[in-house]
Amino acid sequence: MEKVSEKFSEACTSCAPRIRERLLSISDDIKKETFEIRMRAEGALVLYGTYGCGFINSDGRFSLIYPKSPVVVTKQEIDATLSRMCSFSLHTYQQNLVDGYIALSGGHRVGICGTAVNDKSIITSVREISSLNIRIAREVYGASRKILDKVFFEHVSSLILAGPPSSGKTTLIRDMARELSGGFGCCYRKVVITDERGEIAAVKEGIPQNDIGVNSDVICGFPKGTAIMNALRSMSPEIIICDEVGTKEEIDAIEYGLNSGVKFILTIHASSYEELKRKRQIRMLLDTGEFKNVVLLKSGRVPGIIDKIIDCEVLLDEICRGDTFRSFGYNGRTDYGVEAEKANEAADGYTAAYFCT
Repeated sequence: MEKVSEKFSEACTSCAPRIRERLLSISDDIKKETFEIRMRAEGALVLYGTYGCGFINSDGRFSLIYPKSPVVVTKQEIDATLSRMCSFSLHTYQQNLVDGYIALSGGHRVGICGTAVNDKSIITSVREISSLNIRIAREVYGASRKILDKVFFEHVSSLILAGPPSSGKTTLIRDMARELSGGFGCCYRKVVITDERGEIAAVKEGIPQNDIGVNSDVICGFPKGTAIMNALRSMSPEIIICDEVGTKEEIDAIEYGLNSGVKFILTIHASSYEELKRKRQIRMLLDTGEFKNVVLLKSGRVPGIIDKIIDCEVLLDEICRGDTFRSFGYNGRTDYGVEAEKANEAADGYTAAYFCT
């Protein structure tokens, strides 16, 4: 409980004095269950956690119902908070503002809403900041143990974690780095974390602020594709951990690493099994043949809850069959490999009749 309260207090450090005072006055039980602090100019101070949405009354009481007299954040308090978060140098953080977030010490991340400033169709800065969303970093020791015990009981293989926002993906991969580099299965594996946004290790002045295990290295701030290639060239990793994989360039670098014998643990966004099957990057990753399981996390108020563990061969087969069926609607043919070709041959006699009404 004390550690959780410290994380909450740490995330509030840069808030304007009145807002910080109100936040620190709530009970440790509420702090423990809170994941986000939302500040909107001239709007109520809102907390979000396992309890859903919560509010703070002007007299300091916490409420799950919108109070008659909530704590209202002024525009001046938004500006003061942002200034503190940027070490009183907004110019230095302009690229972060354009990217939509600021990373704080301790691994906390602040989402930013404002008005873009354009120069010849290029966004150069952001002004009139209207909202701040402080996402509180969590270190949950042992959070990944159930997954590790299920999918790595024989040997470590490449793994994909999928889930909606706030489902605990980053918390889980941080704990996986700690476990896999720290003696899980009586082996201290060489782990490299590509921490593009500084959320996993929370490196400050070269020192990780979060516990990532005794045999982990961090490449911080680089685009994931570049970080992966740098790690492969110089760090001889056994496992590379990446958060929020999405672009083709990243997947190309991952495939290169897989072909070099490195295992990967990745996260992607997907709110359901059906959405997972529609993800283009999932198809590209599974086509490498190097991933064994996808762990789908549940959406809900409690992060890190497993919905299902999916065998990648089964998932790829379902995706291919779905693609084959959809392609029949156009020309009765598809180009997705041997299994699909067999389906084409079987479909030759009935495709036209099936789709004619």
